[in-house]
Amino acid sequence: MLKDSSFRNLWTAQTVSLFGTQASVVIIPLLALGTLDASAFEMGLLGSAESLAVLLLGLWVGMTADRYPRRSVMVTANILRLLLIGMIPVAYALDMLSIPLLFTTVFLVGALTLLYDSALSSHMVLTFDRRQLPKINSYMEGSTAVSEVAGPGLGGLLVQALGAPLALVADVCSYVASTVLLLGSGGTKKGEENTAHEDAADEDAEQENAEEKESVKGALTGFTWAFSHPVLRPVIVSAAHFNFFTAMFFAVYTFYVVKELGFSPLLVGLASAAGGLGGVLSATAASSFMSRVRTRLLYVLSLVVPTVGAFLVPGSELLDSSLLRFLAVAAGMFLWSFAIVVNLVMSETIKQLVTPTHMIGQVTSAMRFTTLGFEPVGAIVGGTVSQFLSPTTALVIASCGLATSIAWVVFNRHLGMYDVNEAEPVSAA
Repeated sequence: MLKDSSFRNLWTAQTVSLFGTQASVVIIPLLALGTLDASAFEMGLLGSAESLAVLLLGLWVGMTADRYPRRSVMVTANILRLLLIGMIPVAYALDMLSIPLLFTTVFLVGALTLLYDSALSSHMVLTFDRRQLPKINSYMEGSTAVSEVAGPGLGGLLVQALGAPLALVADVCSYVASTVLLLGSGGTKKGEENTAHEDAADEDAEQENAEEKESVKGALTGFTWAFSHPVLRPVIVSAAHFNFFTAMFFAVYTFYVVKELGFSPLLVGLASAAGGLGGVLSATAASSFMSRVRTRLLYVLSLVVPTVGAFLVPGSELLDSSLLRFLAVAAGMFLWSFAIVVNLVMSETIKQLVTPTHMIGQVTSAMRFTTLGFEPVGAIVGGTVSQFLSPTTALVIASCGLATSIAWVVFNRHLGMYDVNEAEPVSAA
């Protein structure tokens, strides 16, 4: 795949962007804790901001992603994200930084990230052979995993050295570099051919669906279609269940490891980097797993393993030394990311194989709307339980909830009969 200049430029742009984004995943919560002295409840609210954007704007975002040329949508989303993230250090310098400002920024960046991802998913299907999608998705998730190794560790190091506000400059720079790469991705002859193919497909799809997309029904088309599909439906529902408790868990996680376990910003970053390492190893093996293990069994395992990792975090309190506690948390993040990367590659591949090309943006947003729409509630519940009971109690409840997410897929006969290696891709029409 790397010999294809069009894919290479797209993949590099995505990777660079993810590095900055993963750094900010650590930097912004540490900024809220260190600079604004945020409470556990405020951390829960902040953790809900990105998924709240998906809940409120998700269906409209998918319709927008399918309406315009995908690469132009991705460039626009990048530019707006870099401007929003750049506002945070400026607000700090002007002594105007606040929790509401951070919440608003994360909310808007979350909406733009969904817009970018919806356009990216369609762009890949329009530009490349669908039979290459498992390998392409493995590369993309591999980038996510690599960024999770370097990004959080870099973020923690930058916070330690420069302070959280200035550390966000790394995220701004990553969006600048990603935008430049996207703008130059059509520079080769092959890239130009791919871009022309995409634009032509976009125009046909737009003409074919113009009236539908202008209506409320158009915004709901992807949602209705996704839930009517017997294979996609259990994938969506199990992910929504899992993500509710994931949001509950991670709304408390940073507060817990900093306040209860005494982790420094660097250790927070290193624990996240351990998770990224698991993701890197998983990304290199995900397509192999998918070719050797039946889809439903592998999907169930991809939900069970992160549950084990989640229990290791509150379980670290039972250990005597600080080193052992750190190793337990790092091991938990490693197992979590290893399994989740497999899960994401499978989910993305299934969606791309069963969905008509002109609907991928709408279906992507409908899936994000459902699977991430429960996260604001989960994050707020996590912050509330942590505030009124304890952070440890919140993490244990969240871990138990994660374990029950397999119920939606383990007995589903449609998913049991489906295998991505045997499935024929749906035509574009």
